[in-house]
Amino acid sequence: MKSVHMYDWLISYFVACGRIRASSDETGDRPSIKLNDAGIRVVEAQSNKTVDELLAMEDFLSMQDQLIYNHSLGPDLPFSPLVCLQVTWFKCGGISMGLSWAHILGDAFSATEFMNMWTQYMQGHHQNPKTLAIQHPSQPKYKPLSPTQEPTSVKRVNPVGDHWVNPTNCKIGTHTFHLTPQQLDQLHLKVHGSKMNDKDSSQCFEVITAIIWKSIAKIRNDLETKNVTICRPKTIKKEHGMPYNGQVLGTVEAKFSVSSADPLTLVHLIAENYVDEGNMVEELVNHDVSKFDYIVYGTNLTFVDMEQVDIYGFEIKGKRPTFACYTIDGVGDKGSILVLPGTKDGKLVVLHLDENEIESFKHELNKEWCIA
Repeated sequence: MKSVHMYDWLISYFVACGRIRASSDETGDRPSIKLNDAGIRVVEAQSNKTVDELLAMEDFLSMQDQLIYNHSLGPDLPFSPLVCLQVTWFKCGGISMGLSWAHILGDAFSATEFMNMWTQYMQGHHQNPKTLAIQHPSQPKYKPLSPTQEPTSVKRVNPVGDHWVNPTNCKIGTHTFHLTPQQLDQLHLKVHGSKMNDKDSSQCFEVITAIIWKSIAKIRNDLETKNVTICRPKTIKKEHGMPYNGQVLGTVEAKFSVSSADPLTLVHLIAENYVDEGNMVEELVNHDVSKFDYIVYGTNLTFVDMEQVDIYGFEIKGKRPTFACYTIDGVGDKGSILVLPGTKDGKLVVLHLDENEIESFKHELNKEWCIA
């Protein structure tokens, strides 16, 4: 990993080297990224274990934070890097690349492209990323929110000032589990029944979301679980694009008891009744920019579709990751769920919930769906 490769890489992704300005003459009270040469932060760590030993540990999935540099923006925003890399060296010669990425830079697709492009620079094969002006967003895929409605996917909070940390009323814990292709087939069959067709079998995100939504509604006795937020990618292909947030932010509302609903009804609800709140959220935030801050993840129970994120595209010397994952910091009390690509064509599910709910959730998932 020669420094010259990193230097060239960061020249192309110069935005990642900037720093936050809470206000400026150009943007007023709206935070902005000041472009400069402050750079990213890189730290190194060493482990006395091999990669195989780490992956074999029973609590490995809850230990991933040790492989990522723990960093939040602020309280000194002009000195807080937007990107931190932690390189952990294992005694077997293997390495872990831990990325801490400020969401203000872009979504998970942008973060993944950012890392994968680094490996292209290492190999001497790369394309300069496109500028934002070259991106051509597609037409909206989902129905928009009525202009008379207030968006429910965001929550106003008092300004956090220069320390961008979201205070919560509970301690958020993380639970991760892997679904094999065989388990996914069984879940599809259990939800859709024997009349399942090819279109049904492609609805992995909808099926996983429906099952988890119903399970969490059960352990919460249907309290505040009828509205969920769903973050999905736009149909735009962002290959070699500068980082930006290209998610569709929307909600789905159930007008019935979710805990007793047929999962197939929830699948159809997610697929057909998704309401895009993106434009309304943008207008609301622009109007209140100097009065309030807002949170998204965990305002409602939040599901994030990351199935198409190319997290296994990071390649060094012909080797790709044995395991790759994303988590989200600063999640609100209602929790969030990420659905990612897993190993061997499976899916990886990452949950951020009140840590007092995790054992109940695991029990419910095992009892009803045989998922350990």
